[in-house]
Amino acid sequence: MLLVTCANGQVGHRIVPYLIEKGQDVRVMDINPKVEDYKKIGAKEAIVGNGTDEATMDKAMKGIDAVVYLPPLFTYQEAKMGKMAIDAAIKAGVKQFIDISVLFPLLDNNLQHRMKTEVEKYLMYRGWESHMLWTVLQPAGYHHNLYVKPFYESGELPSYSPLDQVISMVDARDEADVVLKVLADPEGYDKGVFALANEKFSLRQVAALMSEVTGKEIKPVFVPKDKLRDYWPNYFLGSDSYAEEAFWHIYDSNQRWDWDGNSKELNWLLDGKTRSLLMTLQRSMTAKMPVITQFP
Repeated sequence: MLLVTCANGQVGHRIVPYLIEKGQDVRVMDINPKVEDYKKIGAKEAIVGNGTDEATMDKAMKGIDAVVYLPPLFTYQEAKMGKMAIDAAIKAGVKQFIDISVLFPLLDNNLQHRMKTEVEKYLMYRGWESHMLWTVLQPAGYHHNLYVKPFYESGELPSYSPLDQVISMVDARDEADVVLKVLADPEGYDKGVFALANEKFSLRQVAALMSEVTGKEIKPVFVPKDKLRDYWPNYFLGSDSYAEEAFWHIYDSNQRWDWDGNSKELNWLLDGKTRSLLMTLQRSMTAKMPVITQFP
């Protein structure tokens, strides 16, 4: 049995159905009760609960062979949740732990990178102590963050990053394919840390691809600092100071540096059979609703 944590998030919505489709027996966990909906598409079990609750984590890990640890997004308890998941897995006798981290977590100018670095280090030390097999996957920016339809309707691709900043990207289904390879050979990929980066683009290049896919000109637009709340209000709700602080860390980093990685590891892992951003954009144009709210 495979446990996937934080399964109701954007990444979970893409990899969980894919893992089920590929024959995995999956137990899902999330604080959102909607995680129960996965049982409609073949999940064996669903656990609704908070990852910082020890009893919930013990329940989630019971009878599990392997864990795909998807982290929560923008929470000050991210490192605590990761460490609790690792401890609960070891306590339950889980054989394999796959940590989904982030590309270049050592760049700790971003708050969420610091959290993920803490979890990675803890997994390594506790894995060595307990002899639990572990693998770390470090994905670049996900394709699904560039859902086409809203940009098609507005004719603009807004960005708080410089339009010529270059970032690497990856399809979440490619990440799921790597997960499947790691699950199939736990010892072969034990103690492996793999960067999952594919193509690299600037926002200008992404806008040009979107224009190609839609047949309509989509212009990249840099959003000045005083207009950010108009475009990304969820980061400024006032109830979560950590989320806002994390956003500003990303903003400041993006003004200074690119975020592109090396694509050879991913292409080696998948024998060159990776999905392009163009393929994802074409697929998203046929979706009936935003990809982030539906199963593929």
